Amino acid sequence: MKKWIIWVNLAVLMAAVTLTYSNHFKNALHFDDAHTIENNAYIRDLKNIPLFFEDGKTSSSLPPNQSYRPLLTTTLAIDYHFSDDLKDLTPFHVTSFAFFILLGILMFVLFRKIISIVSTDPYNDWVALITVAWFMLHPVCAETINYIIQRGDSLSTFFVVLGLTLYAVSPVCKKYYLYLIPVVLGILTKPSALIFAPILMCYIILFENGDGFISMFKGKTDKLLKVVIPTVIAIVVCVAGYLFVSHMQPTTYVEGQSQVWEYRLTQPFILFYYFTAWFAPVHLNADTDWMIFKSPMDIYAILGYVFLIFTVVIIFITAEYKATRPIAFGLAWFLLANVPTSIIAFSEVTNDHRMFFPFVGLSLAVVWALYLLVRLVAQSTQLNEITKGAFYAFIGVMLVGYAYGTHTRNEVWKTDDTLWYDCTLKSPTNGRGLMNYGLALMRKGDYPGAERYFTRGLECWPYYGYLHVNMAILKDAIGKKQEAEAYFKTGVQYGGKSYPNSYYYYARFLKDNGRPDEAVKLLYTAMEMAPAHMDCRYMLMDLLYASKRYEELKKVANSTLAIAPSDAKSQQYLQLGTSGKSQLELTKDLAEKTKTPDNYLSLSLLYYQAGDYQGCIDAAKKALEIKPDFAPAYNNIGSAYNILKQYQPAKDALLKAVEYDPSSQLAKNNLAVAEKGLKEQNK
Repeated sequence: MKKWIIWVNLAVLMAAVTLTYSNHFKNALHFDDAHTIENNAYIRDLKNIPLFFEDGKTSSSLPPNQSYRPLLTTTLAIDYHFSDDLKDLTPFHVTSFAFFILLGILMFVLFRKIISIVSTDPYNDWVALITVAWFMLHPVCAETINYIIQRGDSLSTFFVVLGLTLYAVSPVCKKYYLYLIPVVLGILTKPSALIFAPILMCYIILFENGDGFISMFKGKTDKLLKVVIPTVIAIVVCVAGYLFVSHMQPTTYVEGQSQVWEYRLTQPFILFYYFTAWFAPVHLNADTDWMIFKSPMDIYAILGYVFLIFTVVIIFITAEYKATRPIAFGLAWFLLANVPTSIIAFSEVTNDHRMFFPFVGLSLAVVWALYLLVRLVAQSTQLNEITKGAFYAFIGVMLVGYAYGTHTRNEVWKTDDTLWYDCTLKSPTNGRGLMNYGLALMRKGDYPGAERYFTRGLECWPYYGYLHVNMAILKDAIGKKQEAEAYFKTGVQYGGKSYPNSYYYYARFLKDNGRPDEAVKLLYTAMEMAPAHMDCRYMLMDLLYASKRYEELKKVANSTLAIAPSDAKSQQYLQLGTSGKSQLELTKDLAEKTKTPDNYLSLSLLYYQAGDYQGCIDAAKKALEIKPDFAPAYNNIGSAYNILKQYQPAKDALLKAVEYDPSSQLAKNNLAVAEKGLKEQNK
């Protein structure tokens, strides 16, 4: 076979992977993306990149989630820069997917090298290609590639594989230890990259020394030194990286699980679940309701212990034979990559995105084992062309099936509605999943449905502060003010000083109910807990301006601009506090100066709030002169015409709004008002 043919097929595979993921590039942000991206002020300005390496608190607006991952935060800041203030999420997905493709290419180079060491079969390259295909088309990978903040898993995996590939194929990198540079970058992305050192040791023992894990001790001293020297250097780098990251880790960070040993007893069974998921990924779920085992004698815990022992035995046995060493290496990779999430007691017992790193090794182990089995059958039995064709068809059907499953999971991750509905079906006792689906229903105006899911959630997690806060927001929306405030208070109580959103939403309730002074106190508390919480800062500045507390306003605006120097709202509030002009006057000046559709839209909204509906229409039309397909501007025009009872031009504008943004529920609601008004006028 000509050498270039395999590279053409690798390119075809990457095109197939791109086609498989073609429906994910517009998917929404979810879950932890809220506090690391949406409400994180630090990533809004590229000038903060040096600060990411100095202060781990810049990684999130939630204190318990503030971890030191500066390279990951840097990639998010760059994507935010190109996202038009999160109006277009494509840059985030393109970055994650680009590194995914690069990872696949590196895996092919590495696996090709490994297989060539143990076999001279003419099919080696194809086995490496099929291994990469199985991994990249596997639905489990969709759990990481769709979930933006979990690019920490995919990026750190990329750097580990890059480091090992450079060691394996580049004598220069190997001689001068340049392969450790990607490892350092991986550690700065996510600490799981620390596992590089033991993985490298396994590679050297199995493929450079040509020993098993038992027989290596029977070899010569010089062979042991070949293992010890690079391994020790890698360990030193990784330990130094661990100590550095630990030193830089904010004191606010909380790992999440107080029952540490019970958590660890559960993990062997979780490993068994991950292993079975490689073959049958039928239970993928964004947020499971699995609980820790209370007893080491739990039947599932025992199953986990048996699986772990059996896997270790298989690793040692297959390591002793040259032909089966890729199996030993892949299984060792699988176990080692799971060590961080098995030892550190996280709040969730399992997460499907945790399988991404371990599955690199597991894919090699399983596919190579299947290949050896097929080769054994082929050597002992004369296979005809029909049988061979059926085998190739089977491989093709399996890969197409996995690709279809991945494409389907992308659809599940498309919106909060689809993701959390799927979660409620698979995790009916997960209070957070029930709450998040309730929120999706509430955004659509389905308050009875939202209340049902919130109630179910509280039955499962009665002390979940966020759930109490969201129930309060719902009660407020349906006019039950007293019940709402009671839920707000319990939400703040159960959330404690770790969850600023509880204070933020309670403050919003107080603001809307004419209690601004109380709201300001809560917002100051929330801002002290989470300095990067931009929505909190905006509301506080709004309240300070309304109450003419200009000196405080300037202080808050300046502190906000210290975090996000280019933030237009904070600049505007600073001008308001300095000049004493009204917000409408300053917004008008800004719109006329910058002539951007967004600023004209803001001016239009202020005119609407001031009761100047013709001014609202005129400002929105100026926005449309610059951006003719600007759906929010059409919505403002339609809403203003509705107030003026000019329903025909309102309908015309709102039809345009829905045409350009079919997902806008607000425009649809306003259109229904216009159509109802027209019917009444035509009676």
